[in-house]
Amino acid sequence: MDAQGGEKLQKMERLYSILTDDAVERGLMQEEFYYLSDEILNCFKRMQGYDRAHFPGARIEQAYLILAECEYGIRRSTLEVDGFR
Repeated sequence: MDAQGGEKLQKMERLYSILTDDAVERGLMQEEFYYLSDEILNCFKRMQGYDRAHFPGARIEQAYLILAECEYGIRRSTLEVDGFR
């Protein structure tokens, strides 16, 4: 999120994608190198509308997956328009 309170989700998603790939390539997928607090992960979930969803993997992977998902409200609306509940 930028200083004005706006979101730069594509840039954030890309950053966490790069960090996740780097951790995997280097064999450093450890919390002490790429730690994100529950507060940060929960903020990302709330921002995307996935308050109660579980995302697998290390915390850096979870951040990437949360940000890579389409916002829940948009996903739900799209499905409803196509006749799905």
